[in-house]
Amino acid sequence: MMEIVYLLAGSAIILTCFYFIVSPFFSTNRETASGFEQWDGTLTLDSVYGAVNELEMDYLMKKIKEKDFLQLKEQYQLLAAELMKHESKPKGKENAASHSEEAELELLRELQKLRKQKGRI
Repeated sequence: MMEIVYLLAGSAIILTCFYFIVSPFFSTNRETASGFEQWDGTLTLDSVYGAVNELEMDYLMKKIKEKDFLQLKEQYQLLAAELMKHESKPKGKENAASHSEEAELELLRELQKLRKQKGRI
């Protein structure tokens, strides 16, 4: 009689473990899907700076190569500069060169500020 109880208890434990191992493969990622549905499609400077910080963290943890890191970082910096240009809209062509230098300096200042806020210098 006790053998049947042990057999049933053991079977229940094995089935429960099997369920927890197999269920993630058949479930959908509801969290990531809902995150994409909530995204309204607008880029902000904070989101670009956050992406650069995440990229730098991946590089420091040696998850990506230096060449890829530098290329992606440059692309993000150009994107942030474009966002800053659209926010302030320069009036003349002669102001464009000085404005791009200002935008680049502002980008670096904002990046330093975000790093200090997160405690990373």
